[in-house]
Amino acid sequence: MKQVYWALGSVVHATYAAFIAEVTQYNNMISPGRHEWNPDQIITTKPIRVVYEALWKDEDDTIDLNIGTPDTPLTMGQILFAINNETYDFFKETSPHYFEGLAFKGGNTYELVIGS
Repeated sequence: MKQVYWALGSVVHATYAAFIAEVTQYNNMISPGRHEWNPDQIITTKPIRVVYEALWKDEDDTIDLNIGTPDTPLTMGQILFAINNETYDFFKETSPHYFEGLAFKGGNTYELVIGS
């Protein structure tokens, strides 16, 4: 999930459809014709674990999310929707933190890559 653009901590979306529409509009505005946002693209058929340690916060401020269910396809849109809503409180009172992708760590674990 590279060249996908989104600001974390700005809003929790009540519906998946509203989230997808807003992320699509944002990506088309930020990088028209060059982003790789495809909410329907299947990323995996297994659950994933997303981890992140905030070096700019207290030492114990980490994110550890389990996303997906066994044997169920997991799309780019579902992954970003889960990350957005489940990390809202973590990022909400900080300067903007931008999703910059997921870095493979091993097994089913990915590290959340954040820019500001």
